[in-house]
Amino acid sequence: MKRIINSVIAIVLCCCLMMPTVAFAANEADGFTSVEDYVAASETGVIVEDAAPADALTQIKIVFSKVLNFLSNFLINGVVGNLLKLVLPDSAAVLDYESFDLREYENFYAGMDEFIDEPQGDKVWSLGYGKASVLPKDFGEKSYAKGAYLPYVFGNEMYKDEEGKDEDLMARAVVMNDGSGRGNVVFISLDAMGFANSDVRLIREALKDVAAANNIVSVNVSCTHIHTGIDSQGVWTDPVGVIFNNILSDNVKYGVDRSFVESVVEGSKKAVEAALADMTEGELYYSSIDIEDYVWDRTAPIELDTNMYKLEFVPFSSEKAPTIIATFGCHPESASYDWSDDGSDRLLPFDQKFSADFIWYTEKVMNAAGYNFIFIQGNVSTVTSGRGNSNDGLDKNAHDTAIRYGYEIGYILLGMSLNEADRIAMNAATGDKLGVELYKGQEDYTVWYEGLPTVVAQEVKPVLNIKNKQFFVKIENNIIATLGKTSVADNLVLKDDKGNYYTVSEVGYLEIGDNMKVYMSPGETFGELLFGGNGAKGFPLLPIREYTGEDIIIMDLMNDAAGYVANEANFVMAGLQYNEETGEFDDDTWCLISYGKTAGTTFITHFYDIFDNVK
Repeated sequence: MKRIINSVIAIVLCCCLMMPTVAFAANEADGFTSVEDYVAASETGVIVEDAAPADALTQIKIVFSKVLNFLSNFLINGVVGNLLKLVLPDSAAVLDYESFDLREYENFYAGMDEFIDEPQGDKVWSLGYGKASVLPKDFGEKSYAKGAYLPYVFGNEMYKDEEGKDEDLMARAVVMNDGSGRGNVVFISLDAMGFANSDVRLIREALKDVAAANNIVSVNVSCTHIHTGIDSQGVWTDPVGVIFNNILSDNVKYGVDRSFVESVVEGSKKAVEAALADMTEGELYYSSIDIEDYVWDRTAPIELDTNMYKLEFVPFSSEKAPTIIATFGCHPESASYDWSDDGSDRLLPFDQKFSADFIWYTEKVMNAAGYNFIFIQGNVSTVTSGRGNSNDGLDKNAHDTAIRYGYEIGYILLGMSLNEADRIAMNAATGDKLGVELYKGQEDYTVWYEGLPTVVAQEVKPVLNIKNKQFFVKIENNIIATLGKTSVADNLVLKDDKGNYYTVSEVGYLEIGDNMKVYMSPGETFGELLFGGNGAKGFPLLPIREYTGEDIIIMDLMNDAAGYVANEANFVMAGLQYNEETGEFDDDTWCLISYGKTAGTTFITHFYDIFDNVK
């Protein structure tokens, strides 16, 4: 009885922490002229010696923020989180860390043993594309939890597009081969917030026979990171019921609805099988364009990749559709902030409809132009969509702005290597989905193609290299450890004899010709770990581009859902970060959703190990 009472108390605390809000204000931050010591300093008190505050008041404010963040981390992680971790019993799914043999953990693909620098003879690219719905068969009858911000928000209806057609949640897949004989490489992109590594392995298990029959050497699963899909991480569906079940029973219940997991696995397999059947030879082209007006970083320190990268596969056969692979860092989440809207100003219940956000509408433009399309999430960090240009002050709700943003991104992708005359013709041929002819000339309306630079598409030589590495990562964030050990989250969780918890994650390194070099990250990586700058001070490793000497880009949420990946010197679970652009403090709660303070060091250390071994 005592065990159950303690568990009930802990569950109440846990539920409170599932909906964290930060009320720290810094409205009087005016007057800051130097905060290098703040952004460079660790919460343990490591200060950059050459950084000096402008005046005594500034110094007091910097010290106050550092103390606040230290106390916040201590109270949330050291006190409340640790109490939850200690009080709540492990579910029967928790495994023993010391006896777990990572080499025997099934459904890991290491990639290629040998990297090449040049095409093998006269070989050419081959690529296939496929997609399938991941909506459960009983969607529309059974209600599912919305994977957004509030738990227990259930719905069974998709948004409709402007043609009256229901949106869908998809698995999109491409299979690539450079003709070298080293095997096929699979990329799957799911319309979901994130997919734990243990669930990624379920997809690979379903593809095991297909992979063996088709010489597939690497299977990589990413998520578009929509915040308006079905809960794919468990914490929004029934956390209290899951914890109670797993306290009282060894028959483990998981947070993510098993019907949804099954539909994702089935849809992913169908998409890959369709892509294999679609394999054809052709040429591959690379281009990139700066879209700084369409993305912005909401939290200091401000470091983000504002480029959108495109790979365009053009088949030799005119009977085959070309395929565009696009990646850039951006949270597709604006529709998830919306509340129900009946046209009035009344506050109504949280929106229960599901949506694929802008991804669905970018694909509609692509399909109208005759292209297949897949979006792979980029260096997402705390970067979100800037919808000003696409919304143009029009009176639109959040979902409508997601529609317009998706269309505009699609047009930019299609038109980035065209001149203005060809862009105008393409805009008309695809149905003028932004209403340029309707709104052109209206005050403050911006036409998507006016002022857009033309970039040259470069042919990509048929060289495809990929290597993955799996490893243990310690879960230092006691909130995440609690969600894992109780099986609310789907992560594989292991426990050592000292009471520490671990999970298994992966990183990878990808090269596509000489044009695209990619760090495949399991989390949401803060940009300063790629670029450096003030935000990287205090990080024990060199920034990625400095260490590698390459213009590497990041594809985030690949093969895991590890949460935010921050510089441990700036790690804060709920506190303040100084924004050099505004001269004010930003509320910061992102690292509540992370494996912990040193996760970034762990991930990037293993990435550097791959990089060093293949170079």
